[in-house]
Amino acid sequence: MKKLILFGASGNLGREIAKKAMEQGYDLTVVVRNAQKAEKLSSITPKFIIADITNPSSLANICQGFDIVISALGKSVSPNDNSKCTFNEIDLIANTNILQEAIKNGIRKFVYISALHSEKYIHLEYFRVHHEFSELLKKSGLNYSIIKPPAIFSGFLDMMEMAKKGQLINIVKGDKRTNPIYEVDLATACVDAIRPDNVVMEIGGATIYTRKQLYEIIQKEVNPKKSVKYLPLWTFKLILPLLKIFNKNLFDKFAFFLAAIQVDTIAPQRGQMKFEEYIKMKHSITTNRLDVNE
Repeated sequence: MKKLILFGASGNLGREIAKKAMEQGYDLTVVVRNAQKAEKLSSITPKFIIADITNPSSLANICQGFDIVISALGKSVSPNDNSKCTFNEIDLIANTNILQEAIKNGIRKFVYISALHSEKYIHLEYFRVHHEFSELLKKSGLNYSIIKPPAIFSGFLDMMEMAKKGQLINIVKGDKRTNPIYEVDLATACVDAIRPDNVVMEIGGATIYTRKQLYEIIQKEVNPKKSVKYLPLWTFKLILPLLKIFNKNLFDKFAFFLAAIQVDTIAPQRGQMKFEEYIKMKHSITTNRLDVNE
């Protein structure tokens, strides 16, 4: 049984990767920030390591005795994420420290989840850090698989609360297309990617949507009495210079978002679940949870 160490296991994608790795018979250990995170993953695997991924000394010899590393580690793009660490500190520096440990300890395979078209937008921090780490991994001498999705379904969950309040806003026409992928479908691809040698895989969902369609699916499911609001691009651009001065993290997130909505971002279609099915499922879970708590 091959021993696998997973970074970023407490995120939406990481948790699904952990489940798929266990289903496929890997001896899985997850790296978490604290005991509370470990407890939340205990139903999947009892094996965990507590480490501060921003502290290189905390990662010393962390890959020793393992055969495979999967890194789903990355800073959240959610506006509701208030953590102070930057994209550079998490997505590039922390992953680089993990890579150095992997090289030192003779890891046989390193799987990394990057971002589709990161090489095209290196002037934006979010894409730059994904691209630079991917290049470091390619040159490391390790056997690698780099997975590049356009987006994952769970990245749209914040919008459900906005839609509920009638605050869901679409910028520009919303006619640009993309095919985000269900995190379970992507997790399956990530674990399957352990087997092929030195590959870069672009992977998207089964269905291609316009941005407008994605927003309207959320609004119709969560609160059909409200409608999606639209703002012209120039109003959004006015805000960015101020964000850069007062909140660099938020600026980097909105700069990424602004770039993404202005171009088609389509990967080869592979996933199974459709976005409308996912939103219906998540809304049902949320509604049932509220009913139980009342």
